[in-house]
Amino acid sequence: MVLLFCFVASGTVTNLFPTIVQTLGYSNINSLLLTVPPYVLGVITTFLNSWHADKTGERYFHITLPLYFAVAAFISAAATTRTAPRYVAMMLMIPGVYTGYVVGLAWISNTLPRPPAKRAAALAAINAVSNASSIYASYMYPESAGPRYVVAMSVNCATASIAIIAATVLRFILVHLNKKLDRGEEVEGAVAEGEAVPGQAAKQGF
Repeated sequence: MVLLFCFVASGTVTNLFPTIVQTLGYSNINSLLLTVPPYVLGVITTFLNSWHADKTGERYFHITLPLYFAVAAFISAAATTRTAPRYVAMMLMIPGVYTGYVVGLAWISNTLPRPPAKRAAALAAINAVSNASSIYASYMYPESAGPRYVVAMSVNCATASIAIIAATVLRFILVHLNKKLDRGEEVEGAVAEGEAVPGQAAKQGF
């Protein structure tokens, strides 16, 4: 829940992205046109990252590596008023957040225990809580805070960093549970005691 909440919270920058791009000083039409490339790049990186994560079966680095780019982008956007560095930062914000988000959502779904009803209820709760960040997001981008929006970028940077920490904690937990599966021990929501097949945790476990 913490992982997805922080993902969505750092992604609230998209709610007012045209307003942020407009602080570059271009006309309304040009500003709107400049919002397109970050989303196009985001679509490409999200597709490639998801495809590679599915092909390799790896999740953690496919989630966290894009977030490091997001953190760097938020810091850069808040630290300078120069046009070129700020637009580069904007180009990285969208891909940085959403490239790993879809993999994170799949990872959480795969690691939730059975039965299906419990998983469905948990996913609904996680989605509801994670989207609560939209309640406060619009208040972080007042016109007076432009062009750097230091508070908003700082909050986004912090939530992206917490998402990295949450993913790391989850990874350690899952590694521990996979070792239990390899030993043939019971893991709630996965297998009963004696049903695990040694060496298959990476493929069939968490």
